[in-house]
Amino acid sequence: MKFPSLFAAALISGTALSNHAFSQVQQPILEVDGNLAYGSGTGGIGLFLPWQLDNGNAAFFDASGSFVEGSARQGSFGLGYRHRAANDWVYGAYGYFDSFNSEYGHNFKQLSFGAEALGPLYEARANVYLPLTDEKAIASLSRVFITGDELKFRAGGEIARGGFDAEAGVRLPLFPEDMAAQMKIFGGTYWYDGKGAIDDTLGIKARAELSFAGLPDVSGSTLALGASVSYDKQDRSEFAVTARLRVPLGGSSRVGQEAFDPMYQHVERADFIRTYAGATGAVEAAEFASDGRKVGKVVNVSAASGDARAINAALTAAGKDALVLASGDITLGQTMQLGVGQYMLGGGGVIAVRGTTSRFEAAFRNDGAATRLSGSNPLANVVAMASGSTIDHLAVSGGLSGIASNGAAGITVRDVQISKTAGDGIRLDNVTGALVEKTSIRDLYICNNNSDCEFAVGNPNRAPHAAISALGTSGLTVRDTTIDSVTYGIFAGSRIDDNDWPPVITQAANGITLDNVTISKSRREGVLLVAAKDVTMNKVTVDNSAQGLDMDLVVLQGTSNVAITDMTLKGGINGLMLVTASTLPEEARTTNVRVNGLSVDSTRNAGIFFNPVSDIHFKDVVITNAGTYGAFVYGSDWDFLGGPVKDITFSNMRIENAAKAGLYFMGPAVDVGGDVTIKGTPRNCLVSSFGSYVNGSLTQSPGTSLLLNGRELNAGNFKTNCL
Repeated sequence: MKFPSLFAAALISGTALSNHAFSQVQQPILEVDGNLAYGSGTGGIGLFLPWQLDNGNAAFFDASGSFVEGSARQGSFGLGYRHRAANDWVYGAYGYFDSFNSEYGHNFKQLSFGAEALGPLYEARANVYLPLTDEKAIASLSRVFITGDELKFRAGGEIARGGFDAEAGVRLPLFPEDMAAQMKIFGGTYWYDGKGAIDDTLGIKARAELSFAGLPDVSGSTLALGASVSYDKQDRSEFAVTARLRVPLGGSSRVGQEAFDPMYQHVERADFIRTYAGATGAVEAAEFASDGRKVGKVVNVSAASGDARAINAALTAAGKDALVLASGDITLGQTMQLGVGQYMLGGGGVIAVRGTTSRFEAAFRNDGAATRLSGSNPLANVVAMASGSTIDHLAVSGGLSGIASNGAAGITVRDVQISKTAGDGIRLDNVTGALVEKTSIRDLYICNNNSDCEFAVGNPNRAPHAAISALGTSGLTVRDTTIDSVTYGIFAGSRIDDNDWPPVITQAANGITLDNVTISKSRREGVLLVAAKDVTMNKVTVDNSAQGLDMDLVVLQGTSNVAITDMTLKGGINGLMLVTASTLPEEARTTNVRVNGLSVDSTRNAGIFFNPVSDIHFKDVVITNAGTYGAFVYGSDWDFLGGPVKDITFSNMRIENAAKAGLYFMGPAVDVGGDVTIKGTPRNCLVSSFGSYVNGSLTQSPGTSLLLNGRELNAGNFKTNCL
C-alpha cells in the first residue's frame, strides 16, 4: 500500500480508537513541521492522539507523513505509553512502523522502538531502528576496483540501515515561570550499520529548541523553532533549522507552561529511514562485458617498467586475459607483445566489465596518464597482438607498423591514434576476426615512387604503406574510423600464390565491413579490395580533392558479393573502379555488386569505371563535375581478358557537368539498363572510335532498356547517338 492511502487509513482508525477505546479522551493534536538543510526542504503533517488512563498515565497513537523535495516520502505509525512518576518525571516507551519511498523509487520498511525520560529540567531519550526490507538492486551504482593484482566487482544497490540514536538535554532558565516559553539544548550521538557496503557511521549531534505556547486565538497550541548540527565521517557536518506547530483540535485547557506537559509532547526520533545507495553487493569476480571472459591478472606498464624486454616479461607473467593498464609515454626499441586475451587500456580509458554473479555491468577507468607508445626502431612493429587481445585508448607512433598481428583470431583495436609509422598503420596477416573502431590513422609515410609502391596485379599481395593492410584476413570490421594523409587507405585482399599457373588463393579475404569510415588525402587508392568476397561498405567517404597527386578512390579488383550504401567520393582519378584482371585466380571476379546511394564529385577522369565486370547494379547515384565521363564502360572482345561488361543497371542515376559525355563505351557492353539523367554535359554518350573504326557496341537482351534523358539507347541507334 502506498503512503497516502496508508496514512489516511491510520488517521481514520486512530480517530475511531479515540472515541471508543478509553474513557478519558483528550483532544487530538494536529502537528505541522518543516525542515531546511543545505537548501533542501522537508515537510511533515501528523496527528497525535492521546488518551488519559484512569490511573493518570497516558497512551497515544501517532500517525505522521514526511515529504521531501522530489520523490522521497515516509509514513510513520506508532503506539506509545507514558507514566507520570511521583517526582514529576514522565517515563515513556513506544514502537513505530515506518514506510519510506526513496529517491530511487524503492520502498523500505522498518520497526523502531524507543524510550524516554522527561523531567521538569532534564530529559533524555533513545531509539533503535530495525529495517525489515532487503537490499534493492541498482545496476548503475555498481563499482569496479583493484585488489592486489585482481579486478573485483561490487553490484550496486540501496540498503536500509539499522541503528540507534540517543540524546540528553536541559531546559535553560532563560524565561520566568509565568512566561509560556522554553529554551532547551541537547547533545547526543547516533550510529548506523554499514552492512559491509560502507563503514559503520558513528556521529555526534547537538540541537537547540525554542518553544512558545498559546498562539493568538489557538488555545493550547505550541510553536517550536530549532537548529541542529551533526557530524560524522560519511556526511561530514550537516546543519538544519526546523519549525513545528502543534494545535489541539477543538482547543485545550492546557495553557501557559501546561501546554508543554511532557505527557503530550512530540516524540523525537529520526524523520526518515536512513538508506545508502552505492556498491552494496558482495565482492565478486569481474569479467569483460564484451565477451564474458573473466578478467585475469592486472598489470601496470609505464616508462618505469623498463624497456620492451622487461615489459614483455611482465606481460608473459601476467598470463592469459590479463588487464594491462598502460600509463604515460613509453618508448619501445623492440615490439611489445600482447598475450592471448590480454586487454591493454591506456590512461584515461574506460572499459565495461560485469560481475560474474550479479551479472551487472559497470565502467572501469584507468586513472593513469594519457598513454603514447613510441617505436624507436623503424624495422620493428610497435605492438604485436595475439588472439583475443585488445588495445584501447592510447596513441601509437613510429616503428614499422603501429599495430601488427599474424595468424591471430578475434583481435580488437579501439580508440587508438596511430601516426608516423615507416610501414603500415595496422598490419594484419592471416587474421580471423578483427575489429578496428573509433580509431584515427594519420600522417604516415607517403610513397610517391610508382616502382616501389604502386599496386600491380602481377604482385597482388603487396600494397605498401597502408593505413590498414589486411592480407588473407577474414571477418574484418572497420567502423567509426578516420584516415588522413597516408599512401593507401585500406587494403584488404586474399593471399594469392602466383608462383605457378594458374594462381591460387591460399588465404581468402572475406566478411569485410567498412562502416562510417572517412579517408582523406590518400596518395593512392583510398579503398583497395583484391580478390575479396562478402563485402559491406556503409557511409564510406573518400575525399582526395585537397591534393594534386592521387589515384582511383575505391577499387574493387576481382571482388564479389559487395553491398555499398551511402558512399561519398571526391577527387581522385576515377571515383569507383570495378575491374577484373586475367592474371588473378579464376574465382577472383568482380561480380554481384549492389550500390544503393553513391555521390561522386570532381574526379579527373570518370565517376565510375567498369573494366570487364558483370552483375553490377546501382540505385540513387549522383555524379558531378567528372573530368571526362560520368561512367566509363570498358569491355573486352576476348573472354580470357574478361569479356564484355554485362548485366549492369542504373536506377535513378544523375550525371551533371561531365566534361565530355555522360556514358562512354569502349569494347562490347551487354545488357546495360536503367534510367540516366544527364545535365550540363556536351554529350549524353560517346563510343570509342578511330577514324571509321568503331571500338564499342551495345547489345541488349529482350526486356533490357537503357534510357538517357528519357530516350532509349539500343543497338539500333547506338552509333547514331554516341558517335
